[in-house]
Amino acid sequence: MTQPTDPRALALAKARQQIGHAAYGSTAHWSSLAADEQQLFLNEATAWLAAAIAAGVAPPAERPTDEHNAIWLDDEGFLYGEYQTAPSSHGDMLLRLLWAPEERFSKREMEGEGAELRLLGWSK
Repeated sequence: MTQPTDPRALALAKARQQIGHAAYGSTAHWSSLAADEQQLFLNEATAWLAAAIAAGVAPPAERPTDEHNAIWLDDEGFLYGEYQTAPSSHGDMLLRLLWAPEERFSKREMEGEGAELRLLGWSK
């Protein structure tokens, strides 16, 4: 299976597969699909994601410029703004958008603990 360049495509493909099976009362898991079926869902998701980006409905996965900071949404509905640090090797810090700077979290650590963050867009 060819891995998509945009990690959101895999999440979209898995969601599409679940929605498709739910209508028939089936709960087939992604890992139980044949590789060619997974690739079909991935190809569709990649095309849909590209169309959504082109239409301005979804943000690009890559930072538009060095001046842009990412806005993230976690799986509990909390918003986070990217907090660029110096040196940039520590650039994964997030500030929960409570407008309280002491409320910052490591993106890497949050994801390591199972949080699912979705890119909402970029601020400048």
